[in-house]
Amino acid sequence: MPRGKRRVLVTGVARWWGALVVQRLVEDPDVAEVIGIDIREPRYDLGRADYLKLDIRHSLIGKLVRAVGIDTVVHTLTRIDSFDMDPSRAHEMNVIGTLNLLAGCAGEGSPVRRFVLKSSGHVYGSKFDLPTGIKEDHRLDVNSHHQFVRDIVEVESYVSDFAVRNPDITILTLRFANSLNPDEPQPLARYLDLEVVPTIIGYDPPLQLIHRDDCVEAMVLAARRGPGGAYNIAPAGNVPLSTLLEDAGKLHAPLLPPLGLGIAAFGIRRAGIAFLSPQLVDLLRWGRTLSTAKAGRELGFKAKRDTRAAFEDFIQRRRVLRYETDRRAYQYEKELEDFIHSRQVPSENGEADGEASRPRPRRRRSQAAPRSHR
Repeated sequence: MPRGKRRVLVTGVARWWGALVVQRLVEDPDVAEVIGIDIREPRYDLGRADYLKLDIRHSLIGKLVRAVGIDTVVHTLTRIDSFDMDPSRAHEMNVIGTLNLLAGCAGEGSPVRRFVLKSSGHVYGSKFDLPTGIKEDHRLDVNSHHQFVRDIVEVESYVSDFAVRNPDITILTLRFANSLNPDEPQPLARYLDLEVVPTIIGYDPPLQLIHRDDCVEAMVLAARRGPGGAYNIAPAGNVPLSTLLEDAGKLHAPLLPPLGLGIAAFGIRRAGIAFLSPQLVDLLRWGRTLSTAKAGRELGFKAKRDTRAAFEDFIQRRRVLRYETDRRAYQYEKELEDFIHSRQVPSENGEADGEASRPRPRRRRSQAAPRSHR
């Protein structure tokens, strides 16, 4: 490969965050190789990227980084809201997993020079006294009552300490507003997609919602450039929840009592209506607005869709998906993908030759690191 091209490791490729970042990075002419890792099979086509079924808590991370010559790590595996992960398992993945990943990127012989962490605006909490337009230097909610939030705050603290001890590695922490992906909606998106959206009596919180494509764009930008530090990633401004729902033609009603709100949220979950985690309950009461000035100034990021446009696109796509009865998740088929992608590799003169048209193994399932690139 031409000297100077990047080699990137992306965690969390079973979900859209990591997978869509991989799809963008493999098309970057300045990237020589992309490796995606997760403990589950990808639901998306990763293109020419390699996939390894590997737990970030595994000690092989450090060997993988050095064997391949990884210079950029994009860590998307952190969770803040989840249907399928209990708090203890989330702590293992978020905190222990990130610590092990950082350890694998540090030390003598590590080629890593850039590390991007997917974090969340939830680290600021959601309270009645939060300012409008929270800046990145605002105090984090270290004493949050919610374990998922405490975990992400702890992850950020470890990453900050790592940055101090490893000044040769540029570390960027992206704190995202709540994301909207119609194909893989998270708890808040599912709640907003209800036929009748129950709101909290007497409250109309200001919200920021960010489109999936803008999330991916921010991650790709951070992998390529920008100084280290924390960045809020959100569209500018905010929209009151009631206005957002009315503009999208969504029925809503103040049905949730402010007193006993946690019990009401638990009842909604048990009934299978919606999953409202404690941190989302706080958000639906008090709201939160992040300042986006630093991301625009230092990272060159500006969301292409504001909150209204992101929500309208989400709702329209969800309505279409309801009529697609034969939708299936991408199925990982190693042999077929190896063959297809090998046939797409051109020779040096731009034409397929005999060597280039042979199937080349590009994906590996084992936990062993790929061969060293010398």
